Amino acid sequence: MKHLLITCSVLAALSTGPQSVRGDEPKIAAAIRTFHIGNSLTDTLDGWLEPVSKSAGRKLEFHRFTIPGAPTDWLWEHPGTDGDGKYKEAFAKLAPIDHLFTQPFAGHDRSIANEAEFSGKFFDLCRGTSPKVQCWLYVQWPPVKFDDRWSKGEGSAAPLKLKAAKTWQEAAANHLKYTEAVREKLDAPGKSVRIVPAGAALAELKSAIDAGKFPGMTDFFAETFDDDIHLTAKGRYLVSLVHDACLFGASPDGKLDPLKSGLTPEQIRRFQTIAWGVVKDYRWARIAKGEK
Repeated sequence: MKHLLITCSVLAALSTGPQSVRGDEPKIAAAIRTFHIGNSLTDTLDGWLEPVSKSAGRKLEFHRFTIPGAPTDWLWEHPGTDGDGKYKEAFAKLAPIDHLFTQPFAGHDRSIANEAEFSGKFFDLCRGTSPKVQCWLYVQWPPVKFDDRWSKGEGSAAPLKLKAAKTWQEAAANHLKYTEAVREKLDAPGKSVRIVPAGAALAELKSAIDAGKFPGMTDFFAETFDDDIHLTAKGRYLVSLVHDACLFGASPDGKLDPLKSGLTPEQIRRFQTIAWGVVKDYRWARIAKGEK
């Protein structure tokens, strides 16, 4: 497997400016520091999540260690040689990390137990230097030509008994249930694990387009997929909105810049509504006061 390490820039240090003699000026909120581990589907966020959050006046530092096509166990066993790829050193250097994300791999040769084991290794390592880190599982989506392995009891989902998916949306729901099974093995008192339901948001968008209820869009796959699995700018924008809503526990509606998504103002509003609707109604997604 070709080892490709990708690292990203960090926001410049935030200045608090001259101190007030009276000491009554508002405090500047600290930046949220995130670290994302996965493959090319984690790369979906690169160049999107950080500027999306910044456009709403939020401070976020985005870091990642990714190898295209690599599952979680491969990433653990093949750390990079520099930058964020040297994840052990990066965890210590960047501490405290506020949010750590892994991307469970849905392969025929990997089990739920395997995915929980290796996500857990990353989580525990990070907790060593960032004991208050919130850990997340990033659930993706089926390919355009999905092979509903989850309901067939194959590979990753062998222990699950799921209804056979006849639609892409049903396959996305089964993928979410697979990720929930991984989460169940990891969650423990003082070590809560949450889920970013990115695939569920894409499924909501597809249902709206299929029903003819989304302005200016008639073909879900043509609009949001660049190939059989990777997303266009529009799809990447939606997935970034979902992450932002999870991280900040607030609706992105009307607050976030469209960047270069190619969406109309009305489409942007609908994307933001879909992202928040999925996050606020999903028990393992929303970060709110007192929920950790």
